[in-house]
Amino acid sequence: MRAMSSALRAVRTTFAPASANRRAVASPMPRLAPVISAVFPVRSFIRASINPSVSFSAKRLVTARPARTTLDQAAPCRDIGCNSIHSKGHIMLSRAPLATSSLLALSLAAGPVAADVTAEQVWSDWKDYLETFGYEMTAMEDMSSDTLTVSDLSLAMDMEEADIGMTIGTMTLTNRSDGSVEIGVPESLPITFDVTSDMGEDVSGTINYDNTGLSIIVSGDPEDMTYQYTADTLGMRVSELVVDGEPMPFGAMEMMLKGMTGSAQMKLGEMRNMMQDFSAEELAYNVDVEVPDEESTFKMSGAVNGLSFDGTGSYPMGEYDAEEIGAMLKAGFAFSGSFSHEGGETSVAATERDESFNTQSSSESGSLTVSIDKDHLAYGGTVKGLKSTATGADIPFPIEINAEESGFELRMPISKAEEPQDYKLSILLENFTTSEMLWGMIDPQGKLARDPATIELAVSGQATPGFDLLDPEQMEAVESGEAMPGEIQSANIDALKLSVAGAELTGDGAFTFDNADMTTFPGMPKPSGAVDLKLTGGNTLLDKLVEMGLLPEEQASGARMMMGLFAVPVEGEDTLNSKIEINDEGHVLANGQRLR
Repeated sequence: MRAMSSALRAVRTTFAPASANRRAVASPMPRLAPVISAVFPVRSFIRASINPSVSFSAKRLVTARPARTTLDQAAPCRDIGCNSIHSKGHIMLSRAPLATSSLLALSLAAGPVAADVTAEQVWSDWKDYLETFGYEMTAMEDMSSDTLTVSDLSLAMDMEEADIGMTIGTMTLTNRSDGSVEIGVPESLPITFDVTSDMGEDVSGTINYDNTGLSIIVSGDPEDMTYQYTADTLGMRVSELVVDGEPMPFGAMEMMLKGMTGSAQMKLGEMRNMMQDFSAEELAYNVDVEVPDEESTFKMSGAVNGLSFDGTGSYPMGEYDAEEIGAMLKAGFAFSGSFSHEGGETSVAATERDESFNTQSSSESGSLTVSIDKDHLAYGGTVKGLKSTATGADIPFPIEINAEESGFELRMPISKAEEPQDYKLSILLENFTTSEMLWGMIDPQGKLARDPATIELAVSGQATPGFDLLDPEQMEAVESGEAMPGEIQSANIDALKLSVAGAELTGDGAFTFDNADMTTFPGMPKPSGAVDLKLTGGNTLLDKLVEMGLLPEEQASGARMMMGLFAVPVEGEDTLNSKIEINDEGHVLANGQRLR
């Protein structure tokens, strides 16, 4: 499947913004930002609000000098749409500028303002942006009446891993009577790409960016530009794909946004600050590829409905090491965004020789939130009404997995601090059910309750980081034991619930930690606090498991002995309570009885 995986990575590069993927790869941050940016064509032009500093004359060749920093190598291609892209040397596909080209060029910002902006100023902003982030640029400009036509636009950048070159097609910027500027993009824009890698397959091909009813209007002034955009449809489709010199046969690689509208606003000052919003009626996608040498195929199709996105961000204006996410954050980079949808469905079918695998899944709604700054990272998501079915050669019958709601949340400090910082981690799988066929394999006599299962855990507290999580050198020092990771001050069990087969365990608790005492509990700070637990139906479940032959009697007896040691019966059928405490002296007690 090596060639197939390469092809699919190339497709993923096409669908996800290069800068977002690059930053995700360069850091331990979960890779949800690329997903947001892939779905919302907002990020590149959001970042393309640039200080105007270059004047124009008609029909002249412009050559821009490269700056010393490279924050977002892919953005120019996204914003304008490029006709060809070439790179040599080792380069991660997620950085390839073909990744987002004109799709992101169509995403721009909030309502019109009173001041005027001209086509020359908008174009000057773009050039300044490209220069700032390390591009050498040449272009032909033709100012005729109120329209500035930009053609033969070439961009080049020297990177440590590769040399990147792009040739961008013709576009127009037209002054309007109300002081705004209209950007003209062709209805179909072909883009060829060529990625030569020292460590993987060479991949090349052609992507077509298609749109109908596209409108992009820029208003405001050079220091506060706003963009508004709408499109009936906006899509990307791969028309040619070559891997290591061999054409890759495929039926389709395409995605299409329908009913798209949005806005973005960029203000320039000490930082480049942005506000953005985006919505689309539907995002549809279709992938159909074949690898003849391995006799394998892969098909995926589906749609997501009612997309929406809101976000804010700040980007540094000065010099910094843009190759390191930690350096970007220290320079002032910050982002916060939320994405939601109103349901969707996906179908996957894969074959390899005589084996096959198929899945179908759907959801009623979902959401995703991401925020990051120099001190904190937060990441979370939920899915409601999840339904999925899987079949395959190694699966004797369809497996169904359904959940009323599933979700996760992570909040954590990422920079060294002198004072305690908040953290939180939670997971949820609520009212989880599966097919009766699967239950029948485990419990053919129907002794176990088929009630929906729930898993919930939420932990929060405070900790003091002793190093910068995104600094590779500091991370290496911690891993080698040369530096301490930090201190934990508190841990709270905000929610604990495990409900399955008629039994349920719930609980909550809180602990504090004395970091000056590493001897009471050798190797860890001394905890103090308590956790309260309640178990219902536990003995009944043990009896049924023994009766079914799934649990040996001696193991069940050992479990009952442990429950008798740590828990006490209370009113109600088959109900046990337990209070586990650690006092200030370091004594461990269960329901008031000292265990340590």
